[in-house]
Amino acid sequence: MAARDRVSAVAPDGLSPGAPTPGISREVAFDTDRSTLVRSYAEGGAATGWHHHGDREVHGYVVRGRARFEFGPGGSESTDVEEGGFFHVPVGLIHRDVNPLDQRQELVLSVVGDGPLVVNVDGPAPA
Repeated sequence: MAARDRVSAVAPDGLSPGAPTPGISREVAFDTDRSTLVRSYAEGGAATGWHHHGDREVHGYVVRGRARFEFGPGGSESTDVEEGGFFHVPVGLIHRDVNPLDQRQELVLSVVGDGPLVVNVDGPAPA
């Protein structure tokens, strides 16, 4: 039976290391041509740099803690997602991910589409 004809599984401790950001660690469960499934941990107060995901969109779930996504002109807008909540980051949206709490955050992210996972930028257009 070919791999495409089977359901794959990864144990909680069987993920591969992903690209880290200071204060943020990532573990990859699956990485295919069109999607990547990641578990991410962010220390309290950690934030990514400004970026977008090119032609990919992100769907996510907050396992533990709270998540904030900053975006919009000059980074003036934000969306907070509570523990147990889900979120969607549209294709091409310049944003940064922030852990607004002092406690460790855990997210599960599904990045879907073609092209690079992350495109780093200086920031959103000024307000």
